[in-house]
Amino acid sequence: MGGKVVICTLVFGFSLGAIYAQQVEIPREKSGTVGSPTKRVAAQPIVEVHSLKVALVEPRKLSVEQMRQAGAVAAEKVKEEDHDIEEDLSMPDLPPPAPKKQVTANTMRPVDRPASAGTTAGRNSPESQPLPPPVQSLSFSSQSALTRLADGFDLPIGKPDARGYYKARGFKSHGHMGEDWDGVGGGDTDLGDPVYCIGDGIVVFARDCHQGWGNVIIVRHAYRESGGVRNVDSLYGHLNKILVRRGQTVKRGQQIAEIGNAHGLYDAHLHLEVRKNITIGMSRDKFAQDLSNYYDPTTFIESHRRLQTNGGSYRVAMNTFSHDARINWDKLRNFSHARSGGGSSESAYALKKAVASQNAH
Repeated sequence: MGGKVVICTLVFGFSLGAIYAQQVEIPREKSGTVGSPTKRVAAQPIVEVHSLKVALVEPRKLSVEQMRQAGAVAAEKVKEEDHDIEEDLSMPDLPPPAPKKQVTANTMRPVDRPASAGTTAGRNSPESQPLPPPVQSLSFSSQSALTRLADGFDLPIGKPDARGYYKARGFKSHGHMGEDWDGVGGGDTDLGDPVYCIGDGIVVFARDCHQGWGNVIIVRHAYRESGGVRNVDSLYGHLNKILVRRGQTVKRGQQIAEIGNAHGLYDAHLHLEVRKNITIGMSRDKFAQDLSNYYDPTTFIESHRRLQTNGGSYRVAMNTFSHDARINWDKLRNFSHARSGGGSSESAYALKKAVASQNAH
């Protein structure tokens, strides 16, 4: 009977100890006798940490060395986790990726992703600025260049009214497409005299053409008329010396050359042409030789002596002489050895008339 009471007491005590153990959060590591219910409960706790139930092994079953090894493993694991977190957050040795992406985008944008001038991504960001217009080179091999708008035109010799010169030969459709200006002294008395540009413009041609031309200069002009801007070319032929180069801007009344005789082919005089068609160049036989492509030089100059302009510049085409590209200038025949010995009967009559007019005055 006494044995039964003892067994019931032990079972009942163990049950009460289990119920009490569920309320304990941190176990006690006390070693006690088997006969004490309280100490038996402390030796077999069920611990709840952060809502997780963990069954711990009885401390008496773990040796001191095992507990030290378990603690070292746990500490090493925590250290590795902390190290990984620090590397992910800081990473001081790696440059930020954003600047690299920005440089690549700006470098490729004009080619691969052109944006319109009105596109903005923020007032102060580089992408908010409008892209510049395509750059147009003003080198002499380009297609255009800037020149001042002409404010008027003058005769190219004895400026401004050809004093001391006469028109030895005038303009004639399907015949003589310009004017020949000669000194009143006749012969080569005007050889080397200055030749002036008739108006503001830019030189589009300047070289020795051989044949019956000798040295030639062509100047392109832009001027306002009838509410718009027009272009015209002035040609100066048979020159003794060229004083300008292609691509050079020139002014009205600026000396650009000297009167010549086409390397001795003619008596010294200046051949002047004014062209409506700026694609003729030195290929006159490719175009109609009449007023559809040419102006009478004196008539044009006298009707355009004074022009309205604000002093601004205008872009003109440079490479318009498409037919000239086929000409091999250095292989052209030079007629300088076949001197004609003077002008035509027309020029001789003009000289007499000019001298008579001067004597009358």
